[in-house]
Amino acid sequence: MIYQHENTVGTSVVDANAEMSYMGIFEAVEDAIAECLGMHKLDALTVRRVYNAFWVFTKNKIVVSGKLKWGDRYLVQSFVSSLSAVKMTVDTVIKNNDGQTVVYSRCEMCVLDVAEGRIRRISTLGVGKDFVVHEPLMNVEFDKIDDQDLPQVDSVTVRSTNIDYSRHCNNVEYLRFLFNTYTVEELKSLSVSEIEVCYVAQSFEGDALTVHKSVSPQKDVIAVKKNGSAVIKFCISH
Repeated sequence: MIYQHENTVGTSVVDANAEMSYMGIFEAVEDAIAECLGMHKLDALTVRRVYNAFWVFTKNKIVVSGKLKWGDRYLVQSFVSSLSAVKMTVDTVIKNNDGQTVVYSRCEMCVLDVAEGRIRRISTLGVGKDFVVHEPLMNVEFDKIDDQDLPQVDSVTVRSTNIDYSRHCNNVEYLRFLFNTYTVEELKSLSVSEIEVCYVAQSFEGDALTVHKSVSPQKDVIAVKKNGSAVIKFCISH
């Protein structure tokens, strides 16, 4: 099944250029993935209530090929593009009103047991061999992100509003920590072709995190760390 939804770029997701912000893009992708999983009765509420488990994102790569402006209509489509014993990949495409792709995301996910915190087989969620997987619309490969020797540029504390239903810091909230390392003027002129995120570990309310960053003409690399170990790694390709 393919989830499909039409929407309009609203005031809450635009940046200083009156365009859909990168935070807004990630939020739209996360919402689409949640709704897609809901069509399969694999949404967060059902998975926790019925199977005592919860989803975590492990990787997400977003290819940016266009812009959406405040008030623009757009179409979001989301579908499962691959499935293994312990991993599910969901692709999400955002198209403008002319039908052109402006954003393409590939998100890799796994499911953890609530009681033990260990990875569960996806088949324990009632997913059988007849589960329909769709062909990807774009070739997207995940890369290794090197977070060694990055200078610290900020420190943050995980607050209550950063926490989601799974009781850990929400995937998109980390993006807020990362993008806050740029000034408004830097964000206005930031050239982005791809954004890749590697989710390494979880963080929770009250956790003290440090933000580390390096900038180059080809790419910016940012890592959020807890007690010196990466929680999330992030790379912007220019």
